[in-house]
Amino acid sequence: MLPPLVFFGVGLSALVATIDLLAKSDGIVPVSYVSACVGALLISKGVLLAEFLPFFDRFSSSTRLALISWKALLVFLATTCLHVLERVISAGRHASDIESGVAAELQTFSWAHFLVVQMWLAILIFSFVTVMEMARGLGHQSVLKALSDKAG
Repeated sequence: MLPPLVFFGVGLSALVATIDLLAKSDGIVPVSYVSACVGALLISKGVLLAEFLPFFDRFSSSTRLALISWKALLVFLATTCLHVLERVISAGRHASDIESGVAAELQTFSWAHFLVVQMWLAILIFSFVTVMEMARGLGHQSVLKALSDKAG
């Protein structure tokens, strides 16, 4: 679980920096780096959950692009579900019941913020799955050697 945690921890820290820049110019509520760490944990859980699905390796005999796209879609859907579930549980904890908590959450819901986060997640997840599949296909040692060799 450490590779996805580190990868998404760095990526979500960049997202927090982006949101902080938007907060200064557009009045969006700033986000803390602690939420980036929690988000990285949630995404790592989403990666693990998606890998346990029986149809996760459905396109393993197809092209690598189809396999990467399929796995990235499953991880994206799993992390989106976990993100929504986390928001529902959090809203329910702060209210008297889940229904009133969800209603209150929907009152303050920002589509712009949600779409920016989902866009970043899609890019990060696709990048992560691509790197992991290339490492599996080429071997971890050859990928590390290729990255550490001198250019040119």
